[in-house]
Amino acid sequence: MITKPTMVFMLQSGLREPVAKIIDPIAKVLIKMRITPNWISLVGGLGSSISALILFSSGKFLTGVIAVSFFALFDLFDGTVARLSTRGSTKWGALLDSTLDRISDAAILIGGMIYFQNRDEVLVKIFLVAIVSSFMVSYVKARAEALQIQCNGGIAERTERLLIILTAYGVYDLGFSNAINIGVYLLATLATITVIQRIIIIYRGSLK
Repeated sequence: MITKPTMVFMLQSGLREPVAKIIDPIAKVLIKMRITPNWISLVGGLGSSISALILFSSGKFLTGVIAVSFFALFDLFDGTVARLSTRGSTKWGALLDSTLDRISDAAILIGGMIYFQNRDEVLVKIFLVAIVSSFMVSYVKARAEALQIQCNGGIAERTERLLIILTAYGVYDLGFSNAINIGVYLLATLATITVIQRIIIIYRGSLK
């Protein structure tokens, strides 16, 4: 059995128990309905990606943040359903979930980049840096795991990156015109630093 990570375990320890009390009963109902973690992942991932591309590219940033946050909650359920079910998560399920996460992450940034393509050429370039560096964070970790080297940590993992960009989008729509500029520059910088940190971790791990 493969243990599938769930957002419940990324919460602060003080919040895990009350959140689990809400999520677990719903997950058990989903299991009885024969709804698999893969279907939950698919709906959440595609819903998040499509919402991001449509809403962010049209400048509806706050609405987009709400929609993406809603579909992000599916991560709570697919992981919990996998944990509570007898089969657990399969290798295919883990790959599907990870792939959909990458697509969703890209869609969130691409949606914003499309909106600014005729408004701020410099910002569009920074968006590209943020997209590439964010992908590299995940790629470097995946390569490390393929080489059987532990590669955890870094200043900006996926949760931190999502919080930065979604907060920037939401605040921008509330009237702070520089919010997205600040958020994207910060994201690009921290993601790049994280890539470097992980490369160093892998290098040190390869020497052991």
